Amino acid sequence: MQRTARVPDDTKVVLPVSTGQVLREHALTIAIFFLTAAIAGLGVGATGSAVWLVVGVLCVAGVVLEVLLVRAQAGFGPLLAADTEHVWVRAGGFLSARSVRLTWAEVTAVTLHRWRGRRNATARYLAFDLTDEAMAELAADPRLARRARRLSRVFGSPVAVAEQGSHILDQTLRDLRDLAPDGVQFAEKS
Repeated sequence: MQRTARVPDDTKVVLPVSTGQVLREHALTIAIFFLTAAIAGLGVGATGSAVWLVVGVLCVAGVVLEVLLVRAQAGFGPLLAADTEHVWVRAGGFLSARSVRLTWAEVTAVTLHRWRGRRNATARYLAFDLTDEAMAELAADPRLARRARRLSRVFGSPVAVAEQGSHILDQTLRDLRDLAPDGVQFAEKS
């Protein structure tokens, strides 16, 4: 396992980010923060109250954080890439992208799961089971280990990729199966 800055977008299999979906997810929140900041600006102008100033500053900070989230989700390149030798998986990052490059020898299984959350929320994701040596390397990197522990608790795997367009994950699983060596197991679980 090797830490990399970005997932390449010129390999045989690439799982791109749905930029439109990311924008749709964050547009309402950005608009609410922006409108509230504008109203707070009018409130400061009309009343001179520090309360309106605090509200405005907090809303501007909210807009900035939401824009950084959009940048982190949509601007850091693909979620996954693979060729006959390696698999690259985005492993997070907020201010800069974090990814890992695994050799196929470090991957023991790739499973397509359905996650069920609270309030009937569901998502599909690809989980990568790793060898003990790759798990130890992942745990040794402090920036990646925290995310790997969180993913393991939620998804049962330290390396996972979720995408709302589940038909894309079906095709990605088939494409990965074609690239992987014989020792890697593939499965679908619901």
